[in-house]
Amino acid sequence: MKLLKHLLFATLLPLLFGGCVSNLANSIGVDLSNSSQQDKMYIAGRYAEAATLAYESKDKRASLDEANLLSTLKAGNSYFYAKDYINSIKMLDESEDIIKFHHEETIGGSVADYMSQLMLNDAAIDYHATISEAIMVNTYKSLDYMALGKHAQARVELNRAIDRQRRAKETYAELIGKQKDAIAEKRREKRSAGFDKTLSNPTIKSIAQRNYSSLEQFQAYPDFVNPFTTYLAGLFFAIEGDYSKSSSLLKEVHGMVPKNKTVKADFEMVEDALSGKPISEKYVWIIYENGLGAVKSEYRINIPMFLFSPRLVYAGIALPKMHTREQATSSITVFSQGEKEQETSLVADMDRVVLTEFNYSYNDILTRAVFSAILKTYAQYRANEKGGAVLGMAAGIFQSLTTHADTRVWNSLPKNFQIARVKMPLDGKLLLKAGVKNLDVNLDTNAKYAVIYVKIPTVISIPSVSIINFY
Repeated sequence: MKLLKHLLFATLLPLLFGGCVSNLANSIGVDLSNSSQQDKMYIAGRYAEAATLAYESKDKRASLDEANLLSTLKAGNSYFYAKDYINSIKMLDESEDIIKFHHEETIGGSVADYMSQLMLNDAAIDYHATISEAIMVNTYKSLDYMALGKHAQARVELNRAIDRQRRAKETYAELIGKQKDAIAEKRREKRSAGFDKTLSNPTIKSIAQRNYSSLEQFQAYPDFVNPFTTYLAGLFFAIEGDYSKSSSLLKEVHGMVPKNKTVKADFEMVEDALSGKPISEKYVWIIYENGLGAVKSEYRINIPMFLFSPRLVYAGIALPKMHTREQATSSITVFSQGEKEQETSLVADMDRVVLTEFNYSYNDILTRAVFSAILKTYAQYRANEKGGAVLGMAAGIFQSLTTHADTRVWNSLPKNFQIARVKMPLDGKLLLKAGVKNLDVNLDTNAKYAVIYVKIPTVISIPSVSIINFY
């Protein structure tokens, strides 16, 4: 009986009285948020309403709403699409503060804290941003500042995004360190032979791979690098006249997307400028944020365990699985004065960005799920041994209810980013054709350069079109 009481106090009660009821619901597969309504507004292209719903789901009493990072992230980029750049910055600033808080909390937490979390599952704790999501926070903030004409702040955000990419492996190693400490501590226990044998059993990994055979069937980007973020930084620094920095960034992007003619042309333009040939033309860049990004679902497998005796037992674990979604259109075609000028082409496949990081971290996700199952199965065994069938059954129900994967994700990110470049039209008018949609754009011909930013989540969505001028 004491074991079950310890289980409850160590897991359920801190969550309930810590104000994380939604996380506790997540841990047993119940969503108490208004995320489905947010998603409907977002898919319809009603971005201001989606942002408002996301904002309303936050805890207004908290100075830092660390339990609602996902809502804060979704409010941040939805406000950007709605052209409410001030509120977008506010939400993205808070998102960055929450990400920093979670990072410090994870690194500073004890092994006991980590073990307590494992008695539930990943979905029971506050949502923690992936590294690629953290990079996108600074990327969107830079776009907000560009739209407001605050170029010094945009430069800061782009530098932060690039620095996040550079430090990504180091950051990940810090965040996963507590898991490695917990495993090491468990292995030092006297009765750890079964634990060690189970955790290092190669059969478990092969079972997971058989059930998720598509995991590695994609072409990975360099670890944690988002080509769009790197391209946007390169383009911004070119516009600002920092050609040396721009050249380095655009060269990196050109290596990742060698067939993209716009990247090649931009890189050559910057190289010419470095050689003393000034940029004489006025240009317009079209950035197309296209489709719906990848999401997660849950799948379950049974794994072999050696815990109590040489006798083999099986227990279930739940794992997340990535699913890609559709693009809105194949591309955007750009017309000027009735003539076709350019067509957007892929600069960053966000599915590949997300799957690259997911694949990189998958063994750690699998290890965490197995570790959690070992603790719960052992608790059930001890409950049955010490408290009889009733207590054993209660522990078994607890294990069944809390065997869930964390399927939360920042789902208002796109499927891909596309780009094109044209000369500034003399009359300032461009027609963008995206599938059946015709988007008339009127530019300020006094601007030296302009960026037209188009967001279309699905074929039925109302497009968001923003014009960012550089004078």
